[in-house]
Amino acid sequence: MNSEADEGMSRRSFLRTGLGAAAAGAAVTGTAAAQEEGEGGGGTEVAVGPGGNNVFDPETAYVQPGGTVTWVWESGGHNVVPESQPDGSDWSGHEPIEDSGFEYEHTFETEGTYEYVCTPHASLGMEGVVEVTTDPPEETGYQSILPDSAKTLGVAAMGSLVSVLGMAYFFMKYGGDYGDNEQ
Repeated sequence: MNSEADEGMSRRSFLRTGLGAAAAGAAVTGTAAAQEEGEGGGGTEVAVGPGGNNVFDPETAYVQPGGTVTWVWESGGHNVVPESQPDGSDWSGHEPIEDSGFEYEHTFETEGTYEYVCTPHASLGMEGVVEVTTDPPEETGYQSILPDSAKTLGVAAMGSLVSVLGMAYFFMKYGGDYGDNEQ
């Protein structure tokens, strides 16, 4: 007499489970990809005063129209004030002086060059540029704001997906113990 506990997993059950796990892995990977793309044209991050230096890093940031630039203060006493921008744009920057840990972001819709400064340190050369373009220089490209943890999660999810599909292939090709299990 066979009880339910004695029965092995059927190919269909295994395949259903494997496909469920693969779908979950694809969903996680898709979420990480969606975070990378962001709304519109992606985004980039600019460090404000990294290492206590009076610079923006990178000095020139590239985003697509609809892309977001996030400025992250890494030292205190800085701001982001536009000096020039394309006609029809509405960027007002962030004039208040902020300290380390503060973040400010803006989504750029209008293509063109946006030049900005940190007003307390403009005389020291603390200047930056945002280039909103559909065609960034090849050697520069668009910077990614996707954190390393999201990249790691995407790689792990893809590894799990490949592993589950490999096991499904193995069990479908070579089968399992489907003989009579009489005891």
